[in-house]
Amino acid sequence: MNQKTIISLVIILIGVTSLVLWSKSAEKGDLSASELVANSHPARIGGSLSASEIFYDFGKISMKNGDVSKTFTVANPTNEDMKISNLSSSCMCTNAYILNSDGNRKGPFGMPGHGGAATRANEIVKAGESVGIEVVYDPNAHGPAGVGMIDRFVYLEDENGNKLQFEIKANVTP
Repeated sequence: MNQKTIISLVIILIGVTSLVLWSKSAEKGDLSASELVANSHPARIGGSLSASEIFYDFGKISMKNGDVSKTFTVANPTNEDMKISNLSSSCMCTNAYILNSDGNRKGPFGMPGHGGAATRANEIVKAGESVGIEVVYDPNAHGPAGVGMIDRFVYLEDENGNKLQFEIKANVTP
Protein backbone atom coordinates (compact mmCIF):
# COMPACT_ATOMS: atom_id res chain seq x y z
CA MET A 1 0.00 0.00 0.00
CA ASN A 2 1.18 3.49 -0.73
CA GLN A 3 1.31 6.31 1.80
CA LYS A 4 -1.90 8.01 0.55
CA THR A 5 -3.90 4.78 0.99
CA ILE A 6 -2.60 4.31 4.54
CA ILE A 7 -3.45 7.91 5.46
CA SER A 8 -6.95 7.52 3.98
CA LEU A 9 -7.54 4.32 5.96
CA VAL A 10 -6.39 5.98 9.20
CA ILE A 11 -8.72 8.94 8.62
CA ILE A 12 -11.65 6.58 7.91
CA LEU A 13 -10.86 4.53 11.03
CA ILE A 14 -10.77 7.66 13.20
CA GLY A 15 -14.07 8.86 11.71
CA VAL A 16 -15.82 5.52 12.28
CA THR A 17 -14.49 5.31 15.85
CA SER A 18 -15.69 8.85 16.58
CA LEU A 19 -19.12 8.07 15.16
CA VAL A 20 -19.44 4.92 17.30
CA LEU A 21 -18.40 6.76 20.46
CA TRP A 22 -20.80 9.63 19.70
CA SER A 23 -23.71 7.23 19.10
CA LYS A 24 -23.01 5.44 22.40
CA SER A 25 -23.14 8.74 24.32
CA ALA A 26 -26.38 9.70 22.51
CA GLU A 27 -27.95 6.36 23.51
CA LYS A 28 -27.11 7.01 27.16
CA GLY A 29 -28.71 10.46 26.94
CA ASP A 30 -25.49 12.36 27.58
CA LEU A 31 -25.57 16.00 26.57
CA SER A 32 -22.96 17.38 24.25
CA ALA A 33 -20.79 20.27 25.37
CA SER A 34 -22.84 22.70 23.26
CA GLU A 35 -26.08 21.45 24.81
CA LEU A 36 -24.67 21.84 28.31
CA VAL A 37 -23.63 25.40 27.54
CA ALA A 38 -26.99 26.15 25.90
CA ASN A 39 -28.89 24.95 28.94
CA SER A 40 -26.76 26.62 31.58
CA HIS A 41 -26.30 30.16 30.27
CA PRO A 42 -28.78 32.60 28.84
CA ALA A 43 -28.27 33.33 25.16
CA ARG A 44 -28.22 36.89 23.89
CA ILE A 45 -28.28 38.46 20.49
CA GLY A 46 -26.34 41.66 20.12
CA GLY A 47 -26.65 42.43 23.83
CA SER A 48 -30.40 42.92 23.40
CA LEU A 49 -32.94 40.11 23.17
CA SER A 50 -32.17 37.10 25.36
CA ALA A 51 -33.48 33.61 26.08
CA SER A 52 -32.78 31.62 29.22
CA GLU A 53 -33.39 28.36 27.32
CA ILE A 54 -32.47 27.63 23.69
CA PHE A 55 -32.44 23.80 23.59
CA TYR A 56 -35.18 21.23 24.22
CA ASP A 57 -35.23 17.45 23.80
CA PHE A 58 -38.71 15.96 23.45
CA GLY A 59 -37.28 12.49 24.04
CA LYS A 60 -39.22 9.67 22.42
CA ILE A 61 -42.31 10.79 20.49
CA SER A 62 -44.73 8.83 18.34
CA MET A 63 -45.92 9.78 14.86
CA LYS A 64 -49.41 8.56 15.79
CA ASN A 65 -49.67 11.21 18.53
CA GLY A 66 -49.16 14.12 16.10
CA ASP A 67 -47.48 17.48 16.58
CA VAL A 68 -45.39 18.41 19.60
CA SER A 69 -44.51 21.94 20.68
CA LYS A 70 -42.19 23.83 22.99
CA THR A 71 -42.40 27.51 23.88
CA PHE A 72 -39.17 29.42 24.48
CA THR A 73 -39.28 32.84 26.16
CA VAL A 74 -37.43 35.75 24.55
CA ALA A 75 -36.95 38.80 26.78
CA ASN A 76 -35.92 42.36 26.09
CA PRO A 77 -34.04 43.47 29.22
CA THR A 78 -33.04 46.80 27.64
CA ASN A 79 -34.61 50.24 27.92
CA GLU A 80 -35.45 50.34 24.20
CA ASP A 81 -38.02 48.49 22.13
CA MET A 82 -36.48 45.82 19.87
CA LYS A 83 -37.84 44.40 16.63
CA ILE A 84 -37.82 40.72 15.71
CA SER A 85 -37.45 41.07 11.96
CA ASN A 86 -37.23 37.42 10.89
CA LEU A 87 -38.22 34.04 12.26
CA SER A 88 -37.60 30.83 10.29
CA SER A 89 -36.95 27.11 10.67
CA SER A 90 -34.40 24.66 9.31
CA CYS A 91 -36.95 22.20 7.91
CA MET A 92 -40.46 22.12 6.48
CA CYS A 93 -41.55 19.87 9.37
CA THR A 94 -40.98 22.66 11.89
CA ASN A 95 -42.87 25.94 12.27
CA ALA A 96 -42.52 28.80 14.73
CA TYR A 97 -45.05 31.25 16.12
CA ILE A 98 -44.69 34.47 18.11
CA LEU A 99 -46.88 34.48 21.22
CA ASN A 100 -47.58 37.94 22.63
CA SER A 101 -48.56 38.69 26.22
CA ASP A 102 -52.01 39.77 24.97
CA GLY A 103 -52.67 36.23 23.68
CA ASN A 104 -52.10 36.94 19.99
CA ARG A 105 -50.32 34.23 17.98
CA LYS A 106 -48.44 35.38 14.88
CA GLY A 107 -47.27 32.90 12.25
CA PRO A 108 -46.56 30.28 11.15
CA PHE A 109 -42.97 30.99 10.20
CA GLY A 110 -41.32 28.04 8.49
CA MET A 111 -38.47 27.05 6.26
CA PRO A 112 -37.70 29.72 3.67
CA GLY A 113 -38.70 28.60 0.19
CA HIS A 114 -41.33 26.09 1.37
CA GLY A 115 -45.00 26.95 1.49
CA GLY A 116 -44.86 30.20 -0.43
CA ALA A 117 -42.97 33.41 0.08
CA ALA A 118 -41.18 33.93 3.37
CA THR A 119 -42.95 36.43 5.57
CA ARG A 120 -41.11 38.82 7.82
CA ALA A 121 -41.92 38.74 11.52
CA ASN A 122 -41.70 42.51 12.16
CA GLU A 123 -42.70 42.04 15.80
CA ILE A 124 -41.79 44.59 18.48
CA VAL A 125 -40.67 43.38 21.90
CA LYS A 126 -41.15 46.34 24.21
CA ALA A 127 -38.47 47.36 26.70
CA GLY A 128 -38.58 45.13 29.78
CA GLU A 129 -41.11 42.73 28.24
CA SER A 130 -40.96 39.29 26.66
CA VAL A 131 -42.62 37.15 23.99
CA GLY A 132 -42.93 33.42 23.52
CA ILE A 133 -41.49 31.63 20.52
CA GLU A 134 -43.56 28.47 20.07
CA VAL A 135 -41.75 25.80 18.06
CA VAL A 136 -44.07 23.16 16.57
CA TYR A 137 -42.64 19.94 15.13
CA ASP A 138 -44.77 17.65 12.92
CA PRO A 139 -43.37 14.08 13.14
CA ASN A 140 -45.56 13.04 10.17
CA ALA A 141 -44.16 15.62 7.74
CA HIS A 142 -41.54 13.25 6.32
CA GLY A 143 -43.80 10.18 6.22
CA PRO A 144 -42.60 6.72 7.25
CA ALA A 145 -39.01 7.60 6.38
CA GLY A 146 -39.05 10.25 9.13
CA VAL A 147 -38.50 7.88 12.06
CA GLY A 148 -35.36 8.07 14.17
CA MET A 149 -33.43 10.93 15.71
CA ILE A 150 -34.23 14.46 14.51
CA ASP A 151 -32.47 17.74 15.21
CA ARG A 152 -34.20 20.95 14.06
CA PHE A 153 -33.53 24.65 14.47
CA VAL A 154 -35.50 27.88 14.60
CA TYR A 155 -33.69 31.12 13.81
CA LEU A 156 -34.71 34.48 15.23
CA GLU A 157 -33.13 37.65 13.85
CA ASP A 158 -33.46 41.17 15.23
CA GLU A 159 -33.57 44.39 13.23
CA ASN A 160 -29.78 44.76 13.47
CA GLY A 161 -29.09 41.31 11.99
CA ASN A 162 -28.22 39.69 15.34
CA LYS A 163 -29.38 36.07 15.53
CA LEU A 164 -30.61 33.69 18.20
CA GLN A 165 -30.93 29.96 17.45
CA PHE A 166 -33.32 27.54 19.17
CA GLU A 167 -32.81 23.79 18.87
CA ILE A 168 -35.18 20.87 19.36
CA LYS A 169 -34.44 17.15 19.27
CA ALA A 170 -36.60 14.05 19.37
CA ASN A 171 -36.51 10.32 18.73
CA VAL A 172 -39.46 9.73 16.38
CA THR A 173 -41.20 6.34 16.45
CA PRO A 174 -44.06 5.09 14.24
